[in-house]
Amino acid sequence: MGARHAHHETAVAKHASTCHIWAHNVCRIDEGKMKFTAIDFETANADRGSACAVGLVMVDNGEVIGKVRQLIRPDPLFFDPFNVSIHGISEADVVNAPTFSEFWPTLWFNVSGPLVAHNAAFDMSVLRRALESAGIGYPETDYFCTMVLSRLVWPQYPTYALAHIANSLGISFQHHDAEEDALACALIAIAACKQVNVPSLYNLKDNCGLRIGHLCASGYCPCGLPIAPRIHLHPPKKLKASDIAPSSSAPNENHPCFEMAFVFTGALSSMQRKDAMQGVVDHGGICHDSIKNDTDYLVIGQDGFRGYQTGFKSSKILKAEQMRTDGIPIEILSEADFLCMLRS
Repeated sequence: MGARHAHHETAVAKHASTCHIWAHNVCRIDEGKMKFTAIDFETANADRGSACAVGLVMVDNGEVIGKVRQLIRPDPLFFDPFNVSIHGISEADVVNAPTFSEFWPTLWFNVSGPLVAHNAAFDMSVLRRALESAGIGYPETDYFCTMVLSRLVWPQYPTYALAHIANSLGISFQHHDAEEDALACALIAIAACKQVNVPSLYNLKDNCGLRIGHLCASGYCPCGLPIAPRIHLHPPKKLKASDIAPSSSAPNENHPCFEMAFVFTGALSSMQRKDAMQGVVDHGGICHDSIKNDTDYLVIGQDGFRGYQTGFKSSKILKAEQMRTDGIPIEILSEADFLCMLRS
């Protein structure tokens, strides 16, 4: 069996369309108690309303007491191959699954306490968009983002991707399985509260300055980091590769950067990105803002490269890896390797 088909078989097994539910009582939010429901969505395509799987993990008194895993049939029934390559769910897997509107009463029945998601900006937007498409009003609930919590509680980490945080905390899970992602999220939330020594997620508002998210019939307020006062007399101009002009007219044709195309991702620790681009251009190279078919090198900032080595992959890295799979010779460089090339 080919790797692609093996991956598909695994995905179908782990997202079996039967909804597994451990019964528990739904109750009002108790802000002094470690009670919440972690949630994770997978989507069929770029439309946030195209939920094709959902996972729930219910936590009470700091312990996991129940889980839900359910495939969802999006409407329209369209799966982007890119999304399928991530979670392994296809149209054939959801043909007999309920639509979001059909499953919504069961989903919401199993929510107890506030919602928690990793990168809640994504999952809560999927929830809102799916509700809007189904003609269902927003429920009223608070929500927390474990990506935001992690930034506050563990500021030393180079990246706050779910896989990296879970790995750093010794949490094993199968990434991009909705239930498994929700479980990892729940365990991260519990670990964050233990790290700060507070009994509830709500205590993080006072201890860390966390802004609690809220969803209600009239709209929503996002979960976020503390708002620091900032003064901008003029909006900073976003750096574009096209803004970088060579400072010399006769580059060395033997330099390894000569006529090579570079794209940068992540913050550099040794210099500003503008200076790195300038160095490339001065040696006869080319800089792009995004990866193209003629891009020769993707340079990852040093902190980002450490995250990459532990499994975190930005959209640029994913695209570069896909290009390599397709036979396009793009090379991924660490900041250290780029500096050696630039100075050679």
